[in-house]
Amino acid sequence: MKITPYQPVSRTRLQEILNRFPSVRVGVVGDGCVDIYWEADMTKSVLSRETPHYPLPILQERFSLGGGGNVAANIKSLGVSRLSFVTCVGTDWRERIFRDFMEQQEISYADVLQSAKRVTPAYCKPLRHGISDVVYEDPRLDFSNYAPLCRMDEDRFLERLHAAADSSDVLAVSDQLEFGCITPRIRDALCAIARSMPVVVDSRERIGLYRHAIIKPNEVECGQITRAPASSDDLEQHLPQIAKQLREHTCQNAVLTLGDRGAAWIQEKTVSLIPAAPVSGPVDFVGAGDSFLAGFCCAIASGATGEEAVEIANLTACVTIQKIGTTGTATASELLNQYDIRQEKKDGMDQDR
Repeated sequence: MKITPYQPVSRTRLQEILNRFPSVRVGVVGDGCVDIYWEADMTKSVLSRETPHYPLPILQERFSLGGGGNVAANIKSLGVSRLSFVTCVGTDWRERIFRDFMEQQEISYADVLQSAKRVTPAYCKPLRHGISDVVYEDPRLDFSNYAPLCRMDEDRFLERLHAAADSSDVLAVSDQLEFGCITPRIRDALCAIARSMPVVVDSRERIGLYRHAIIKPNEVECGQITRAPASSDDLEQHLPQIAKQLREHTCQNAVLTLGDRGAAWIQEKTVSLIPAAPVSGPVDFVGAGDSFLAGFCCAIASGATGEEAVEIANLTACVTIQKIGTTGTATASELLNQYDIRQEKKDGMDQDR
């Protein structure tokens, strides 16, 4: 395994790939959830008469799709022709928020299963504001499931998974929760599907259990397979061996994301390092992995090479991390704009030399 130099995509080629997005079909499979932000103004808080506590006066609340929902929102924003989202939610108040946001973003609800035995996952983030500009985030409040899908829900999920695979050019898998939608049986089905079509997997705790799929581990998650996270300062020295282990483990190409260093595209005998697009100013990394996955899948489905897809995924994440306080989405026009900004910075650096 050797590192090969990567030639950045031209603007003409980027435009050509983006022009194909409206003709591709993408299926998203996995864990959808709701991100909830509660803004509390502590200058309005009054000591409770019943308990020795100051309550949090919530003056504003914001919601957005998280997990696989954010992947689906980004794919929809990028303008694909057909989007299927196979997930399973509960019948609670958070499901109504989830449904409302799906409808607002014109994402079909046809493949979303509802089950009275499930909880709609949500991450609730109380944010305290005071006299100064400092914002303090309280410990997050989570709504989660603590048991796997029951057999009946699993059967229903598998039926919709196969239907989505039959009508998609690529599947994006969001396997994020301990007791989420991806059970061992569903994972086996995804690995079987990956033998005949592109299946791209993002999994927080189980990335090492996927075979034949294009896995997308980050620096820490790759340690589940290589027993060593790809986070050392001398990364390029160790990258060929890390890439070799990932490729041999999955029997498929892989993407290794490396934070602000970009990402590596791993093939049978070579690995390419694709640098991240430079960003200045404040950033919010929440949802960056979701937007990366979305951009990569749309590009692969549009006929991009692996390296080109990684570069487009980098641009997608670069756009969304600049949208502060929300799990933002990106459009094709924003990717082009980000490309132009990157090129202007590069030209300026070349002139300085």
